[in-house]
Amino acid sequence: MNFDLGIREVRQITGFLKEKYGLEYSDYALTSFKRRLEGFLNLKGYGVEALLSNLESNDFLDHFAGRISVSDTEMFRDPTFWILLKNNYIANIIKEYQKAKIWLPVCASGEEYFSLAILLKECGWTDRADVYVSSLSNESLEVIKNGRMNIEKLEISTKNYSRFQGTAQFTDYYKVVDNSVVFDKSLFVKTKFFKDGLDFSYELPHMNLILFRNKMIYFNPNLQHKVFDILHGKLAVKGLLALGILEEIDGKFIVVNKNESVLQRKA
Repeated sequence: MNFDLGIREVRQITGFLKEKYGLEYSDYALTSFKRRLEGFLNLKGYGVEALLSNLESNDFLDHFAGRISVSDTEMFRDPTFWILLKNNYIANIIKEYQKAKIWLPVCASGEEYFSLAILLKECGWTDRADVYVSSLSNESLEVIKNGRMNIEKLEISTKNYSRFQGTAQFTDYYKVVDNSVVFDKSLFVKTKFFKDGLDFSYELPHMNLILFRNKMIYFNPNLQHKVFDILHGKLAVKGLLALGILEEIDGKFIVVNKNESVLQRKA
C-alpha cells in the first residue's frame, strides 16, 4: 500500500488522539507530521480506520508515539557543536557547580545520549553529571536503555566521531549484534529515564544544560512558543539550551553562540 493522506484524514487522527487521550498533535508542522503518518501506515499496511481501531489500546499508542516521533539523527551530529560542548560549555558548568545536570527531552532514539555518554567518559566526567533522558514512548526508552542503534547510522556516526576528535577508537564502544549496533552499557552515566509528554510535566531539578536539537523545526509556531516557555522555566540561572543550527531563536534567551544555536536563560 502507498497512502497519501488528505488534510481531513490527518485532522481525523489528531482529533481522535486529543479527544481520547488529551494528546495535542495538531501543533506539529503539518507537512512533516503528515509524512510520518503516511510512513507509519505504509509500514503497518493500515488504513485510517484500522489505525484508529488499534489506537484504542494504550500499548499500541505507546508504540505509535515512538514511531511517529522524529528520530532522523546520528551520533555527534554537527561535530563542531560537540567540540564546544566538551571544551567550553560542560567544562565551565562542572568548574562552577562541581556537577552538571543535563536533560535530553523527547528522545525517539539514543544517538545524542550515546554521544554525550562517550564525551563524559573521555573527559573523566562520568561521575560529575546527572543525565535525564525523556521520551514520548516507553518502547523508545527501552531501545535507548539497551544501547541499541540502527546499523545504517554507523558509518556517518563513525565519521562524526573522528571529526569530534575523540580520544579512543569508536569501535571500542560498541558491538554489532544481530545486525544492530549495541553500545557498552558501562558507558552510561548516572541517568534517569522517564516518559514525558510535550507539556513536560515530569518534576525535575533545574537544569544546567538542555539538548533539544533539531526538534523545534517539526513544531508549528504555536507549539514552538509553548515549548520555549517551558524549557526556559526548566533551566537553572545561566542554564544553556542547545537547538539545531537551522532552528529559529526565541527572544526569551540570550544568544551565546549563534552559529551553533546555543542559548542561555535570561534572569
